[in-house]
Amino acid sequence: MKKALGEDERLCLGDWCWARGVKQAIKHNLPFKIHTGHYAGTGSMPMERIRPAHLCPLLATYPQARFILMHIAYPYNDELVSLAKHYPNVWVDMCWAWSIDPYSARDFVRRMIHAVPANKLFAFGGDTFWPAAAVAYAEMARQWLIRTLQAEIDERMLSEREAIGLATRWMRTNQQECFDLEGTRAAIRAAASIPAPSATDPDGTPPR
Repeated sequence: MKKALGEDERLCLGDWCWARGVKQAIKHNLPFKIHTGHYAGTGSMPMERIRPAHLCPLLATYPQARFILMHIAYPYNDELVSLAKHYPNVWVDMCWAWSIDPYSARDFVRRMIHAVPANKLFAFGGDTFWPAAAVAYAEMARQWLIRTLQAEIDERMLSEREAIGLATRWMRTNQQECFDLEGTRAAIRAAASIPAPSATDPDGTPPR
């Protein structure tokens, strides 16, 4: 009968698995996404355990990795602002955040505007199994993002043009830059020794 792993052994195995996953993400030019903060469901959420500050050793150990921290670490939002400000390899994905607590999410975005480089935030992510819910989440994110940026305009902290530029960056440009799809495909092809696709398909049309 196999003996169950002790606490130290489980932690050691877990650390090895994390390290292996991050190294593979670096090798294949993939971002590494991590849940932060609030748990789904009810009845079991150790508050001290969910603090994003616990990730500092990991972030510092792998500076070449791209870490995407999800859900604004609610309710430890301010800690996540600080991590995104301090670590060049950290991005923040607001998936689920608008529906957890839209007022906290609004305040988080305003703090990010004034504390963190504009290329660090993804303002929307569906984080759901159901396509219809993803549509609803997208609509909610747009409505609350408009309210958030309008408040900045009303207080003369941003011009309308600047607000539109931030919205475009947060909803699309940052994700395109961080995920680097072409670079990721090239890394995967190189690892698998797959030749790059030709400029045209055999029938002379551009590749899809």
